[in-house]
Amino acid sequence: MAVPIGNAHLFLRPILLAVLSFLLLSSSVSSIELLDIDSSDLKALQVIETELGVNGQRSSSSDVVNPCGRRGVSCQRRRSAATGEYVLRITRLVYRSRSLTGAISPVIGMLSELKELTLSNNQLVNAVPVGILSCKQLEVLDLRNNRFSGQIPGNFSSLSRLRILDLSSNKFSGNLNFVKNLRKLENLTVANNLFSGKIPEPIVSFHNLRFFDFSGNRYLEGPVPVMSKIKLQTTPHQTRHILAETPSSNVTKKPNNSTTSKAPKGAPKPEKLEKKKKKKKSKKKKVAAWILGFVVGAIGGTISGFVFSVMFKLIVAAIKGSGKPSGPSIFSPLIKKAEDLAFLEDEAAIASLEVIGKGGCGEVFKAELPGSNGKLIAIKKVIQPAKDANELTDEDSKVLNKKMRQIRSEINTVGQIRHRNLLPLLAHVPRPECHYLVYEYMKNGSLQDILSDVLAGQKELMWPARHKIALGIAAGLEYLHMDHKPRIIHRDLKPANILLDDDMEARIADFGLAKSMPDAATHLTLSNVAGTVGYIAPEYHQTIKFTDKCDIYSFGVILGVLVIGKLPSDEFFQHTDEMSLIKWMRNIITSENPSVAIDPTLREQGFDEQMLLVLKIACYCTLDDPKQRPNSKDVRTMLSQIKH
Repeated sequence: MAVPIGNAHLFLRPILLAVLSFLLLSSSVSSIELLDIDSSDLKALQVIETELGVNGQRSSSSDVVNPCGRRGVSCQRRRSAATGEYVLRITRLVYRSRSLTGAISPVIGMLSELKELTLSNNQLVNAVPVGILSCKQLEVLDLRNNRFSGQIPGNFSSLSRLRILDLSSNKFSGNLNFVKNLRKLENLTVANNLFSGKIPEPIVSFHNLRFFDFSGNRYLEGPVPVMSKIKLQTTPHQTRHILAETPSSNVTKKPNNSTTSKAPKGAPKPEKLEKKKKKKKSKKKKVAAWILGFVVGAIGGTISGFVFSVMFKLIVAAIKGSGKPSGPSIFSPLIKKAEDLAFLEDEAAIASLEVIGKGGCGEVFKAELPGSNGKLIAIKKVIQPAKDANELTDEDSKVLNKKMRQIRSEINTVGQIRHRNLLPLLAHVPRPECHYLVYEYMKNGSLQDILSDVLAGQKELMWPARHKIALGIAAGLEYLHMDHKPRIIHRDLKPANILLDDDMEARIADFGLAKSMPDAATHLTLSNVAGTVGYIAPEYHQTIKFTDKCDIYSFGVILGVLVIGKLPSDEFFQHTDEMSLIKWMRNIITSENPSVAIDPTLREQGFDEQMLLVLKIACYCTLDDPKQRPNSKDVRTMLSQIKH
């Protein structure tokens, strides 16, 4: 198709634009893929998310390496002042409606390129840290509907780029002077707080302000305007956000009337002019249609190529991921880098470690953490059920792969949990045939170990220490059942899973993992029953479902063990009429001499009355009807009211 030379630039411009857009899109995608996130931003983000409580909701451990693009985190390319090279800097953090219960970390100021911080509709507490004043690029700050309190930091007006500020529905206090110099504000909402004093007069002169709301602050003085998307009309600058209309033409076309108009001499006839106009219009339409088709085709091809490349990368990653386990997931700053756990990939190194325990899920090793100045760790090996690989059918392989994925999912959740009465998971190292779980080493061992030593006369465990252990277990259960979202049912609470730290503080172990772990030799194995004989709630045998009340039953058995000084498996109960710790305990507590149930090593030391109260709580926790048992918060409250 021939194109007039005079209009060549009109023909080439759309083509050049399409090619240029394709090159820019390709280069931007490839450059972002190759760039690393700024190290200071990454460290700050890890601390910020930990203190906000976001880490417990992380979907993948790979997000730790490069969180850009993860839910709530946006990054942009910036040139590093230190190296002069391009890196990714965090520009937006959006965590709205995530049920977060933490606080804003002072290290937020390290994100010097942050433009937006949105934390609305959560349960965050404490004050806004002074560190936020270092976020000079901040344009959007949305903290509405939380539990923030305290005064806004002084010199808040230094955040001169702020356009949207929403502090509504919190418990902020102090005066409103922090907004009087934020002249770029477009939306200002401080409703439903505890602010006091007068509303700064300069606010009404802000040129860009379109909406503000000061209502619900009962300590404010003077009239409080209640506004809802009202545009202030006091300044001509308010038209800056209104799209300009295209001015209508004053030139009107008059219909051609051959009876009243005559063509001048020498001019072509009207019929010929009309034909020429039609030919020009048809040529223009054809050229426009051809260019439009080319542009649409170029854009469609670009998008298709991009989508295909992304899908291809995902498929390759899935193929690689199915055949090779990913790297270690680190949940604690005690482990500085993944290389510190490299020895877990060496079978000879693992074989040389000291074995400190064995269970249905595998062995537990004791080791020194490399580069930690002698810090001891405990390593639990979670193995697959023993089965020859040659015997596995395709269905078996799918089941085993699903089981291991489920273990990893639960481990990622548990790794983010921190509570003084829960044993923290420091790291998780997946292997093709097993998982290694790295914990802090507890030199005092388990509650079962100490009770066995006490029974053998090798150690002493007086009642105040036992009561402290019981309180710690109750506090840990309360966190798992009541405070953590989603709640965690332990499913195998027993003295062997209660570890004791240097201060004899109870640490619940294996929480959240029992569901995914293979059954131990001491477990009931019919229908994959979870739990340990003597600690399993009676209703579980009927429903095959574990609830928080099943954990309460197990805790009641532990309370009985602490007072009586004997485990449910002790031969003593085999020679009683009840043949059960729980039934024997119920009969003794209602007898004329309930003190018989107390451990002989603890009697007549001034704590008999308190121990009998704990024994009654144990009976309350082990009622046959689960609906009548107390919840973990009630149990912890009752135990805390027993004074010595």
